[in-house]
Amino acid sequence: MKLLIRTLVFCRFILLNRQLREIKRDIVSLPVTAQRSVGQLAMDEIDAAGRTPMPHLYGSSSNDVYQPWGDGATLAFQRARARVPQMRLRGTALWLAIVYQETHDSPHASMQAMHREVLGLLGVLKGTYDNAGQATASAAS
Repeated sequence: MKLLIRTLVFCRFILLNRQLREIKRDIVSLPVTAQRSVGQLAMDEIDAAGRTPMPHLYGSSSNDVYQPWGDGATLAFQRARARVPQMRLRGTALWLAIVYQETHDSPHASMQAMHREVLGLLGVLKGTYDNAGQATASAAS
């Protein structure tokens, strides 16, 4: 049974990691104002997901309590691939929120690493890491 669980978690990690690379690439290509907008949207979505009884299933089409994750990340990723710019931004923010909730408090090391990646991306969107890097560079000069 443990082997089956590890295999499922590994497959989920591979899928989310592939999606994360594309989301990261999209975020880096955005102007700073759009990045801040996505950051605010993602924080709002994380807050909304935290208020639901099953945050790990936020945005999913089914609310089966016994599922470790839903299809919300896939649906949000499809929105992030849309041609409409506003839908892309909302899909990206929703994807970040869903993956944040899915990986939060996970006992699996790969999912914990994914959670740290999402936190780092949220820090970039909020401007936390950009400002810290600039402050360190100016202090060194």
